[in-house]
Amino acid sequence: MSALITAIASRGEPGQSPGLQAALRRLVGPGLLVAVGYIDPGNWATDIAGGTAYGYSLLTVVVVSSLLAMAIQTLVVRVTIATGEDLATLTARILPRPLALLSWAAGEAAILATALAELVGGAIALRLLVGLSLETGLLVTAAGTLAVMLLSKGHAGLQEKLVNGLIAIVAVSFIALLVAAKPDAGIMARDIANAGHVLGHDTGALLIGLGILGATIMPHNLYLHSGLLAERLRDLPAGRERQALRTATGDTVLSLSLAMLVNAAILIVAAASLTGGTIAVASLDDAHAAMAVVLGGVMATVFAIALYAAGQSSAITGVLAGRILTRGFRGRESRAWLRGIVTRVVAVAIGFTLMTRGGGQSPDQLLVLSQVVLSLALPFALAPLVAIAARRELMGRLALGRTTIIAAAAVTALIIGLDLYLLADAVL
Repeated sequence: MSALITAIASRGEPGQSPGLQAALRRLVGPGLLVAVGYIDPGNWATDIAGGTAYGYSLLTVVVVSSLLAMAIQTLVVRVTIATGEDLATLTARILPRPLALLSWAAGEAAILATALAELVGGAIALRLLVGLSLETGLLVTAAGTLAVMLLSKGHAGLQEKLVNGLIAIVAVSFIALLVAAKPDAGIMARDIANAGHVLGHDTGALLIGLGILGATIMPHNLYLHSGLLAERLRDLPAGRERQALRTATGDTVLSLSLAMLVNAAILIVAAASLTGGTIAVASLDDAHAAMAVVLGGVMATVFAIALYAAGQSSAITGVLAGRILTRGFRGRESRAWLRGIVTRVVAVAIGFTLMTRGGGQSPDQLLVLSQVVLSLALPFALAPLVAIAARRELMGRLALGRTTIIAAAAVTALIIGLDLYLLADAVL
């Protein structure tokens, strides 16, 4: 993929030096690491809920949410290449100190909420695979992430390869599940055509649709993407920003297209195999049980393996995002392994507390809670991004036109408004 994207970026540019080609190839890869966040257990919960309750109708929401995510992550690419700096560093510099600290706190909260979702997803997967209790699964999943971070310490390329391998497991798993589920193309077309009516007349469908949107666009992904790109821009020759923009944009679009296909596959599998059965599907455990009945035990095991792989890949990128966030707002980088330990200890403590206090919350309720926190944190990353993109003195040759800036601001306001609506429904 690296060679393909670099070739596209280089079209019409004869006589490239080997140094320039190497610098452009380095810009391919961050998009795939960012795409991990779009297929984490929080996405699974909302996609399965949508497919189970409303068939294929909410496929349109998956596609629209993914396209919005591509637009936002592409804006991240443009801002980073134009300024040569990551979003956290820029936000800390342009915002008043109190607002910058608030954005930092919101980013940390988003990373912690994501860690909770990853641990819960991993714990559910281990319970389905080997019968571990949820509490033990939380500890084992956290230990697995920390082991990976320690073993790959100082080898960022190894971490990237591991994440790519985990994504491949998820993708191949859902190809197998799609083949086994045998979705009906006619019913799919009918449901998609009826999507507007369903969303307009069913409050439940609208809320799940908003949940899909909220689970797709994650604030820490903005910091992660810009930080990874900023690190790789150091070897780019001067005056090659537009080629870099084409390369990094191609990487982003292709990677997030893969994430969109995986999310669509999750919903399609749910719609094809979990509707109209004898088992009421209200959780990931129910989905696994229903899948075992409809598709067989082997496919249910494939489902659980993919769930664990999705959680662990997101956990690794969450630690990387935290490192970038600290470097940008604090001015110096935290140790990835230490941050990983602290984040996992806090997330495990929160998980234990919420599952055991009073009547206790179900693991799926914890996944919903994590998405609520992400919705709250999103404006503190998204609004500064658009504000930076609108400043021509920062953007230089890659400055956006007025119409594009207005469109970006409108999309930002829409996303924040929808997320706040979802939050209000969850709290009230």
